[in-house]
Amino acid sequence: MNTEITTTAAGAVAADKKKLDDLTVVLCALTVVGVSAASATPFWPEALGRAPSIGVVVLAAGLAVFLALHTLYWWRALDEAAKEAHKWAWWWGGNLGFIGGGAAVVIAALAGVNLLPAAAPHTDAALIALGVAAAFAAQAVGYGIAWCGWWIARR
Repeated sequence: MNTEITTTAAGAVAADKKKLDDLTVVLCALTVVGVSAASATPFWPEALGRAPSIGVVVLAAGLAVFLALHTLYWWRALDEAAKEAHKWAWWWGGNLGFIGGGAAVVIAALAGVNLLPAAAPHTDAALIALGVAAAFAAQAVGYGIAWCGWWIARR
């Protein structure tokens, strides 16, 4: 009975690896298209500024699909302990990192610290982009610390 489960799981992992290999070939083809296609994107609203090339749009869409599928196959291949470690670390580390990073940005802004480099335009859009990047970075750092803590506590 246990051998059947192991064989089935190994077959599923091998099938997922084959799918990932196929996705990698498609990603390489999309990269070639993305780099070589230079015509403007049709039906681009003028209010959004200059249109990106169709190759960039194809590459970005392909990367998004590839990343989603790769993450799905990677998640399915993890064992239960690794899944729990990732979920726990993202919840606690991500949330606490977000709170800590947000507090640091607010304190720095209230203290008058210039948060943008001198070369960056000091616009509302630049400040919003900085806030999004800071939030993501704080969550990622918190996640990494919590993930390491999870495994250290269970060794």
